[in-house]
Amino acid sequence: MELELKNIAKIKHAKVEINGITVIAGENNTGKSTVGKVLWSVLNGFCQIDKKVYNEKVKELEKIISNIMEKNGYELFTSNDFLKGIFDRTEREIAIEILKSKKDNYSQKDVITLINKYKNDLKIRDLSSYVNSINRTINIEVDEIVKIIISKVLNEEFYNQINTISFQGQKKKGNISFRLQNRTMQLEIKENEISNILGIFPLTKETIYIDNPFILDSYDYEKENHQAHLANRIFGEDKGNAISKINTKRKLQKVYEKLNIVLNGEIIENNNFEFIYTENEQELNLKNLSTGLKTFAIIKMLLQNGILEENGTIILDEPEIHLHPEWQIIFAELIVLLQKEFGMHILLTTHSPYFLKAIEVYSKKYDIKEKCKYYISQNQEKEATIIDKTDKIEDIYYKLAIPFENLMNEEEIYEDR
Repeated sequence: MELELKNIAKIKHAKVEINGITVIAGENNTGKSTVGKVLWSVLNGFCQIDKKVYNEKVKELEKIISNIMEKNGYELFTSNDFLKGIFDRTEREIAIEILKSKKDNYSQKDVITLINKYKNDLKIRDLSSYVNSINRTINIEVDEIVKIIISKVLNEEFYNQINTISFQGQKKKGNISFRLQNRTMQLEIKENEISNILGIFPLTKETIYIDNPFILDSYDYEKENHQAHLANRIFGEDKGNAISKINTKRKLQKVYEKLNIVLNGEIIENNNFEFIYTENEQELNLKNLSTGLKTFAIIKMLLQNGILEENGTIILDEPEIHLHPEWQIIFAELIVLLQKEFGMHILLTTHSPYFLKAIEVYSKKYDIKEKCKYYISQNQEKEATIIDKTDKIEDIYYKLAIPFENLMNEEEIYEDR
């Protein structure tokens, strides 16, 4: 898996491989999070994209059929929720049948025949404008619908500021290239909208993006971004069946052993629909867990719910922030084990030398060193570039150590007084 960005948000240029564990290290405000947000947007935006395109057409056709129904006297029943539900289902069935027929052009007679099949008492008048709308909808190019879907996903993540803004205040044309095995997608972005797209292909697995342990404090998120997606997967319906749970638990025994060093209890939903952490017959509302424990709890809940998939992708944005160095090391080993046992693609950002070193050490311990890539993010004239340092990891440690060295130098000044 490879992602390349040009002129996207803070990023002037970045090209990263994610085939095991990919680490992007660097100072704050150097574009590290941008890479993760774009990767999440691409992977989740194109996940089952064919189904999303189909649903968009169904929704539009439903609206047209609904307008026909109302025009012909059925608006009287919309105040009755039961009857309205019946009509809504009928409209959807008609819309689906229109798409199933795969006709490129419907005549007024075709539409009347189809509606009368479901509503034989419907008095049809002139439908020419509605028929035109139906034909326009079924003939919209797939690429055009995909552009709108993915533009929406990206804009939810970047708050309508996808394109890099130049020193003159002009938005630069942006490019996103995503390669998976032997297939490549290319997206061109102008004025914060996708203007061109090449090589569309559907993806089958969702991606999880974790950047905020306080997600456990609130179950409701209005925006359709990565945080709302994560909350839905944590607090949503358990996707795993009994057999898959048994197989997963066996496969991830070492992962659970590491998790249980820090978080040995169970996370359950009580009769009041609250999530509770139980250990040694004591109950604690999940919201009252320490911030560090919440980081581990998120991983545990995703595993319990069957959300983390074999060969899936997880994005971790500075997961070490609320962790003591000892827990940083445990969490790093946990991440390495997830990759080893589950074959996951893991993108993580960090500015902690402890966490970086732990990933490096445990990837050697568990024989996945060759699946790891290391990058550094840095600013050049207010724009960020991501540079591959896999063969010179010491450069990353040097960069992360500069603030400490500066502090030591300053201490020497005051000691000499």
